[in-house]
Amino acid sequence: MVVDYKARKNEVLDSYDQLEELISALQEYARAIRIPDPLERMGNLMEDIRGKVGRVREDRFTIIVAGESKSGKSTFINAYLGMELLPMDVKQCTSAIVAIKYGKEFSVKATYADGRKDVIRGDDAAREFLQKNAALDDNYRGIPVPTINSEILVKSGLRASKKGAQISVSETEIAKMLESPEVKAANIHNLSDYNERIRAYIENKKQFWQDIVTKIEVTFPFDEDLRGIEIIDSPGVCARGGVSSITSQYIKKADAVIFLKPVIGQSLESEQFHQFMENVSVVRNKKALFLVLTHMATKNDADIRRLEEEAYKQFSSKLDKSNILFVDSKAELYAKKFIHVENIEDELRRLNSEGTLDDFVTKAYTQTNGLFGRGSMTDFINKLQEKSRFHQVYDSLETFGRKAHYILLAALLDSINNIYAKLWSDTISRIDMFREKAEDPNELARKIAMVKQELDSIQNKLSRGVDGVVRRFRGEEGIIKKEAELAVQDFLNAVKNINPKADGVFSELETISVQKIDQFKELTKTLQTQVVDEFDKELIALSDKSSIPFQSIKPEFTEETFRQIKESTKSKAEETKSYEEGITFKKTHSYSVYVQDKHFDLIKENILERLGILKNDLISNLEDFVENIRTKYIEELAQNAKAKKVELDAIMEAKITAEQNLKIIKDLQEQAEVISASQGVVKKLKGGIWKYVQHIDETESGYHV
Repeated sequence: MVVDYKARKNEVLDSYDQLEELISALQEYARAIRIPDPLERMGNLMEDIRGKVGRVREDRFTIIVAGESKSGKSTFINAYLGMELLPMDVKQCTSAIVAIKYGKEFSVKATYADGRKDVIRGDDAAREFLQKNAALDDNYRGIPVPTINSEILVKSGLRASKKGAQISVSETEIAKMLESPEVKAANIHNLSDYNERIRAYIENKKQFWQDIVTKIEVTFPFDEDLRGIEIIDSPGVCARGGVSSITSQYIKKADAVIFLKPVIGQSLESEQFHQFMENVSVVRNKKALFLVLTHMATKNDADIRRLEEEAYKQFSSKLDKSNILFVDSKAELYAKKFIHVENIEDELRRLNSEGTLDDFVTKAYTQTNGLFGRGSMTDFINKLQEKSRFHQVYDSLETFGRKAHYILLAALLDSINNIYAKLWSDTISRIDMFREKAEDPNELARKIAMVKQELDSIQNKLSRGVDGVVRRFRGEEGIIKKEAELAVQDFLNAVKNINPKADGVFSELETISVQKIDQFKELTKTLQTQVVDEFDKELIALSDKSSIPFQSIKPEFTEETFRQIKESTKSKAEETKSYEEGITFKKTHSYSVYVQDKHFDLIKENILERLGILKNDLISNLEDFVENIRTKYIEELAQNAKAKKVELDAIMEAKITAEQNLKIIKDLQEQAEVISASQGVVKKLKGGIWKYVQHIDETESGYHV
């Protein structure tokens, strides 16, 4: 089941455009018959809808690419883009993040360690800069340059710069780094002079620390299909799968996180990938993670089936089977290149004479055309695409990577449906009033007086009802405190199962702790929504006993409403922020293996102390939120009731003839039909998108072992 996201997106945006047209028509008609603006009480809803539309139109789709040494990240990115944008002949990247996105011209913006920025424009200059700043001196290949740059040189340089002094790297700092498990494990070539090379690199580069490039932003005038996509080429992961703090920030926000692993010359087992999966930022965005096994073009069908079986066995216990892909980037790049070559045979001969033609390309040509003979070039290109298996990448990213985008489409349709429901309810109410005006003006006056009394009664009774809701949520026995304490107890139970002497114990503790933080955040959102739902239930119960439709007076709370109330109730925000950003875990990255279990207990107690503070914060903030949301709800209801009374008075006082009255009723009936039909289209479209999102959820969960 594959859904074309662009088609769905355009359908949703068409529905929004129809809503705007309808609203303009309704407002113009309201002015003509001199009744209040039908959107007067829906301004926040339309603001919310327009904000979501802006995000849909922007359509930012971020892919971050990480991988093992020699995994071919640059080749993969070039194959995805369909052009040789990044240099592919480098064996190890520097510590720079490379961000690639659409721009009106080909340019490179470089950010240096000291904060300087430089812009390089033009094809040749931009490519030359990328080549120079992606490659390393041969003397330093095999050492963890990204780690040394970010953790030693840049940090030492910035400290010295703040003091106005020359850079100084302490021997203690270097020794700590050399003894760290991550750096020791990075000696994958078992170099005998490994530590000496690291020291030489630090000594030779430290005076030029400010010239280390930390970020490269590449813009290129891509075709329309790629304009919303941003690709992040991350610095290579270390031997234990670790990533830099900068890379972690990108991973948390990415729509897709792609980890590349080559299938040639090494075991399929990957400690790097398993460690990468345990990274906190990856854990927080695990559904977006894809393992892409590369260099598949040289494998026959039997080998591929064996690799698939082995990969699913190795990785599917922690990763969805549908997110394990098998591709060959070079084959895809060849296929896309040859599509634009006028004479493919001449190009093949040229590459062959240069000694750069891959064997699998020659084999694909022979299978479809004979050895440089006559035949179909289309079949040849199709054979390369078949070998590349890159359709897996496109289909998976379109399906699973786009999940958040489909959810946004559904949320936008939900908001549009909500405003249609209010418009329809208000229109039916106006029809009844104008009909009453035509039949018996005195009866209309009596009815309006009764509705006003009902509005006042609802306001008074609702105040008592929401007070009861507030009491259920607040206090020592309230829902808020019980849920917060249960969350902390769940954390304690999870920590009890950790062996303090085991490898990776600190990563496990950090992961569990951050997961609990995320659960706290979700608990906050859930309880906030639950409170408003309870208020709505009270209002529904009261409006059902009156002649006033619930939709006509219901207060509408958007994401912005919740944000404003949250900001007004936030306490000890810096403490919460520091915990979320991992300051608690700084000590875990410099532990001593000789006292690991003691250090574990210290870190655990520190986390528990901070978690206790966070729990109290959550309780305090949520209880304040409940009070503020109660006030806001009553205020919104009062404003809606007042606006309803003004509208009723306008209808009562309207100076129109019987003929004009009948015309208004007919016009309003036609408007109600249009609203109902438009709402029907939105409901159908939303149902299809939600069904698709549920299909993704079922597919993901169905592959877990």
